[in-house]
Amino acid sequence: MRGIWQTGKRGSGPIAIPEKTLSNHCLTLCAIDVERDAPEWYIAMQEPDMHVWTGNRVPDDIDEVRELLLGYNAHPDIMVWCVRDGQSGSMVGTYWLAVPFTSEGKRISVDAQRIAKPFWRTGRTMAARRLVYRYAFEDLAVDAIHASAWEGNVNSCRSMEAAGFELVEVKSRFNAKCGQKLNERHYVLTREQWRRVYHSS
Repeated sequence: MRGIWQTGKRGSGPIAIPEKTLSNHCLTLCAIDVERDAPEWYIAMQEPDMHVWTGNRVPDDIDEVRELLLGYNAHPDIMVWCVRDGQSGSMVGTYWLAVPFTSEGKRISVDAQRIAKPFWRTGRTMAARRLVYRYAFEDLAVDAIHASAWEGNVNSCRSMEAAGFELVEVKSRFNAKCGQKLNERHYVLTREQWRRVYHSS
């Protein structure tokens, strides 16, 4: 949730590179290897639909993607994984999780993901969420995960709601890409809600 993300106390020290590889029957989430991942991610990011609701744009060249991935690895407040398909090994996307911080006595994190268009609506996003949320709630002892999406980004909103997130706030905020104020939906997934959703399925 944007307000908590801006004001909450974040982690101390550069631990952006994940300490743990996550995997299940269909995906592997591993630390980003810039030289390996940049060529695939450059191709994926040529799809204009990838950037409609984000601050990104179609990159001019592969060096721009390298800089993006290097920035992820150097960021002290987020852990970023490369998401790879378990069978083909193809790069599915990137997934990041904020280093947990304390807000109002709760241990909080924030998550976001970018999934390449060929993998939309294939179950990969939900599979990645399962891995990351188990890591956050069980290994990192997070109490709640916050996330947000523009109201017009219907697919992202539905994906979060299917994952068990509850809508807690809708705020009007200026969207620089659209040049106007739009509604942004803020969601929260608590450990208790995660247990109800994931342990029952």
